[in-house]
Order: sequence, then structure tokens, then C-alpha cells
Amino acid sequence: MELEIRIRKNLKEFTLKADFVIHDGCTGLMGPSGSGKSMTLKCIAGIETPDEGRILLDGKSLFDSGKKINLPPQKRKIGYLFQGYALFPNMTVEENVQCGLKAKKMPKGQIKECVEKMLERFQIRELAKRYPRQLSGGQKQRTAIARLMAYEPEVILLDEPLSALDEELREELQQELSQMLADFQKPSVLVSHDAEEVRRLCQKQYTIREGRIQPYADFLQKKGRL
Repeated sequence: MELEIRIRKNLKEFTLKADFVIHDGCTGLMGPSGSGKSMTLKCIAGIETPDEGRILLDGKSLFDSGKKINLPPQKRKIGYLFQGYALFPNMTVEENVQCGLKAKKMPKGQIKECVEKMLERFQIRELAKRYPRQLSGGQKQRTAIARLMAYEPEVILLDEPLSALDEELREELQQELSQMLADFQKPSVLVSHDAEEVRRLCQKQYTIREGRIQPYADFLQKKGRL
């Protein structure tokens, strides 16, 4: 599977120019705060709209300014894990996991089976009836990932998924995330400011500075010449 991004978006301080292609496996996108990392993900997901360009998933247009194509987020088959997890506070863990499946209008029996599988896979079965306010940071993240994977996305976008966790829990969940991404075997993008985290989890690495994306190896090479 191939995800192609060729977009421009005018921001207040600079113009985001994202030109890269992602294949199966995890691609890391590193850079300082405000460099355009999250905006790139939001454009891919359809939460934000580029000013021009195109986004193709296996040749299918998700966005194309020239052809006036702009699929809404729910039609892009893209799973987005937000930095703050974005769990619905008035829903239990079980209800959060199943909400995307209800939106797809899956049969009740199928929803129940899928939710049970996700609760078991991400070790949150005993938390099924709890609300987000009753969960730790790690439990919230597992719930958010379970909700994302239950939706069976074609692409996964991860926006600083470990940044809110303490060091010990971060190490533990980094291993779980690594296994999940290995099992996924489709395109995924991890945004992080942590180069070591990206190195561990991603097969390809890019860096972004003021909206300009380049391979991380090129960035290091240029930096070495300074």
C-alpha cells in the first residue's frame, strides 16, 4: 500500500510544503514544536484542508485541489491517535472503543465481537465500564489505540502518542506500540520530537523545519557540514 502526500498549506509563519511517499511500515516525522508536524497529519486525515496539491492512497484521491476532491475524514479510512487521546468523557472504555464501529453501522453482534477482541488485545478488559476520568495516562492511551484499531484503518497517524507519559510507562508502551505497528503492516506515520523514539519505532525517518520536510539522513548530513 502507498500513501502519497504532495501538498501546500499557507500558515501564519510559513508555508507548509509536504512532499513525500509512505509505504507499508512506520515512517517517523520529527521536528520542534510549531514546525508543521501535526498540521501535516491533520491534512492527511482530512481535519485540515491544504491550499493546493494532492493526497493519494493506493492511487485513490483523498484530496486533489485540481480535481476539487476532498473526502471527509470518515471516508478516508485513516486512524488518528491524538496527543491528548480525545476519548469521549461521557462514554465508558467499552463505549469509546465501539463508537467508530457504530458509525460504520456494523451489526450489533459483530460490534460486540470486535470490541471484546480489542479489550483483550490491549489489556483493558477489566476497565470496560470505567470512564476516562477514572483511567491513568497509560490506560487512556490503550483505550484510544483500541478504538483506533477496532475501526480497521488503512493508515495510522500517531501524534506524539507517548509524550504525556512518565519514563517507565513510556518504555513499556513503546514496546507495545512497536508490536502493534509491526502487526499492522500498512502505512503509519509517527510524529515525535524524540529522535530515539522515532529510531526505535520507525523504518523511515523525516525531519521538518518551518514546514519543509526532508529525509532525516539528509538533515544530519547538512548539519555535519556546519
